[in-house]
Amino acid sequence: MRYLNADTLTGTMCRKWTSSLIAQFIIVFPDQLKPAFHTQETYDEYESSPGRYRGFCKRCGTSLVWRSADDSSTVDVFLGTVDERWLVHEDGGKVGQELARPNGTQFWMENAIPGVTDLLKGGKEFLREGEDGWERKRE
Repeated sequence: MRYLNADTLTGTMCRKWTSSLIAQFIIVFPDQLKPAFHTQETYDEYESSPGRYRGFCKRCGTSLVWRSADDSSTVDVFLGTVDERWLVHEDGGKVGQELARPNGTQFWMENAIPGVTDLLKGGKEFLREGEDGWERKRE
């Protein structure tokens, strides 16, 4: 699967949504998801904030995707939902290593736990979202 970016979030809402200190996801085009989530009877989503939707499995409760009404050209797929074949076994684990290293953005770094959730390196790091967009972490 080709993906646009591998990103992380350390924001409070995503921590609670994924039950994890770091939410890791890959950004893909909706037509790459086969079959499309919305065609599955076990898939549902809710609007977590205006124009922001979180998709989950109605049967087991697994957090699956995040999407924005502002940009319907991409979908964020939570990395923990990717089959183990790709994360561990494909190409000796190299595919999983590539997917798990952030190459896009690390969001909400103001919420990072020093020495714990700030250990992943790669991509741009943003502290918070403000009125003028994302505030970049000072180097």
